[in-house]
Order: sequence, then structure tokens, then C-alpha cells
Amino acid sequence: MRLHQFSIEWLPGLLPLVKAHQQAGQQLDNLCGTYWAAILLAAIGRNVTPAEIARLAGSTLPTGDPASWLPSGAVSRQDYGLTLPIAADPALAGTSVQGLDAAVLMASGGAYRFVPLQAQWTAERVFDLMDFCRDRSLVPLGNLRTDHLWGAGLGVADAIAYLNGETIAPPPPDWKVGHFLLAGTVTGAAQECSDRSLVLVCDTYPMFGWQGYYLQAAEAIAKALDRGDGYGGGVLLFVASKDYMTIAQAAIDRGFVVEFWDNGSPIPAGG
Repeated sequence: MRLHQFSIEWLPGLLPLVKAHQQAGQQLDNLCGTYWAAILLAAIGRNVTPAEIARLAGSTLPTGDPASWLPSGAVSRQDYGLTLPIAADPALAGTSVQGLDAAVLMASGGAYRFVPLQAQWTAERVFDLMDFCRDRSLVPLGNLRTDHLWGAGLGVADAIAYLNGETIAPPPPDWKVGHFLLAGTVTGAAQECSDRSLVLVCDTYPMFGWQGYYLQAAEAIAKALDRGDGYGGGVLLFVASKDYMTIAQAAIDRGFVVEFWDNGSPIPAGG
């Protein structure tokens, strides 16, 4: 196997979130979306807990065995500090993207919200999204299905082999749920394999990868965003409300669809 020069580039918008993510630790059960909303709001000086955001978003919790919603090896965290509603159907528990946007608007006093992006997701579209975010210091928050992702335990040798254009057998998915993930960086491949790059994602479970960071192929992320389970997926961009129309139009001009999706969780009235 020939070795080449690789480059790693952070999305500028991720850097202010790294410390907050480390301090937050593992998410509360079933509140992955509000976990990220709390971190994004903290970066602009608004200190709101994930559970408080969940209440604003109309999030609902399931009942039953935590093993049914936790990744293997994770310890359940249900120290919400307040009472949240229980879903009539455990399969429909969670947080809608419409509710998450409404919660961020309320928690920020109307100053911030999300631009929702949909697309016909392919590996090329994922990298186009990364370029779009890099140019504007934005961070993509993906709402996806985890069973299309590579497992978080991708070995260094396999990562290098993939970047060198070789075929690998990636580790199987770690679990099977709807989830929110932050995508922050691109690992560039060698010039001879310019179609090969890996995306570094940031998870709500520090047990995955390196304290929650691990590598994914863009095609795996594309499949995860498409979900394939009858519900919608997409990407949320956290923006100042005053910039919403400018960024939304730029995304439309780039070929993205600016529209919320139904991820299977209850959508609040007016959402």
C-alpha cells in the first residue's frame, strides 16, 4: 500500500463548540437534538439546559427498557431536572425539527434559528454541504438514521487504506435509531485519490470513537440522511435570524431545498 500526503481541515464554525461538547459529556436519553441546541446556544451566550429546550420544543420521551434506545455499552441518563411528556407510542418519541427550531427561537429571544436543508443526498452533495458551511463559518447538524453509518470503531489502517483508494470492510453500525449528529471536518485524500475523503462527525456519546469524534464516508452520511425508513432527514444550520433569508437563498441557489421534514416525532401545533 502506497502512502500519500493527507490534510485535515476543521470547519471554522465547529471550533467554538469543542470545549462545550467536551464539558457536556453524554446526552440525556432521547434528547440528542436538544443537546446540540443547548451547545449552540451556549456559544452565543444563552445558557439553557437540554431539558429546558426539550420542553420548549414539545419533545416527548418513550417508556420501557433503556436498552431499546441506547447504544450498546452506554449508561442511561434520565436526570432531566423537570417533567417531560411521555409519548403514547414509544416509536414516536423524540424531538421534531420544527419543534427544535421553535425552541431555539424562543430561547434566543428570536435572535437565532435553524435553516433546514434537504437534498437528493449523495457523497458529492455531502461535500458540497461542507464547502457551503466552510465558506460561511456554519456547522451542519444532521438529522439522520444511524444504521446506515459506519461503526465508530473504524481502525486507522482501514481509514488510511480508504483514503488511498482501496476497498475496505468498514465496521457495522453501532445502533439503529433516528439521531442528531454534528459534522465538523473533512479529511482530504491524496491527490491521486481525489474522490476519497472522510468526514469527521461529532456524536452525543463520548464512548464512540475518540471522545465522540469518529470518521465516516460521505456516502454513508448520504444514506443516513436519506434514512430509508419512511421518515425524513436533513441538515439544520444554526444562524442569526437576521441572516436567515440570505443563507436560505444561497442554499437554494446551490441546489438545496429549504424545508423542514417529518422525522417521526410529534410536530408542535403551528410547526
